[in-house]
Amino acid sequence: MIHGKFTSLVYCRWLEHLKQVLDTDKDVLSDNQMISWAAYHATQQVAPPDDSEVSLISMLPLFHDQAKSVAMIRHSMNIVKTAVEILNPGQIPVLACDQPLYSLAKQIQWTWPESHGEKQFVIMFGGVHIEMATLKVLGDLLEESGWTGALTQAGVAGPGTADSFLKAAHVTRTRRVHQFTAGSLYLHLQKAYTTYREETGGEVKSMEKWRTDRAAACPHFKFWSIILQLELALMVYVRAIREGSFQLYIESLTKIAASARKLLYHAHHFAFVVAIALTKFLFHFMMTL
Repeated sequence: MIHGKFTSLVYCRWLEHLKQVLDTDKDVLSDNQMISWAAYHATQQVAPPDDSEVSLISMLPLFHDQAKSVAMIRHSMNIVKTAVEILNPGQIPVLACDQPLYSLAKQIQWTWPESHGEKQFVIMFGGVHIEMATLKVLGDLLEESGWTGALTQAGVAGPGTADSFLKAAHVTRTRRVHQFTAGSLYLHLQKAYTTYREETGGEVKSMEKWRTDRAAACPHFKFWSIILQLELALMVYVRAIREGSFQLYIESLTKIAASARKLLYHAHHFAFVVAIALTKFLFHFMMTL
């Protein structure tokens, strides 16, 4: 029902499950009727095979000085490179940083390209900061769209809390409310397509074709279609982190980066940060494989 092989395989099952559960007339859900994104996928998760490789994790000694300086970040890059070279000779180190330290690391790469450049290190956002940046892109898009008012009228949150979702002040709460929004948008999408099929006397278009045509003809439809796509891509990214799925991780980041590049002129600086950072990371990371 959703565009593309990537989307249909990953989260269409949850959306269809949500629709089936809410189509019933029962006021109380049974134990196997999980409608939230996290609960549903927790019930669907299978144990890893016995021969799966175990990740080797170790903690390096903590630095006594603060990390917010070029000298400390460069020193930490040298330490990580030395450790990686011992454990896996020839591997290019991948460093995950929060937003302030990410900017320092990129300045180091541009200042010392021969020793710390993009051919020697892959620098990326940390997992939480990728999610935060994407949530802020959604917040920029949804500002003054009536979204916060709809949340307040539906009783999901008060006016102040609803406004805080635009800035992603609380990541977990903001993620949850975007799950509500994605489910609601999908249900309305299905209802609109059903109405179209009932009112059409001739040949009925496929869901994908109908959605593409509606997005081209109606800017309002296109706007909420973009919101739905970005929300679901973000949810897939969270799932990839929780399940440790590397393939899903790369695919979800690619989807988020592609969506952010399309929104550069609509979501201001956060879309630019997400698009450029993820694109550069994916490019350099894939070059190292």
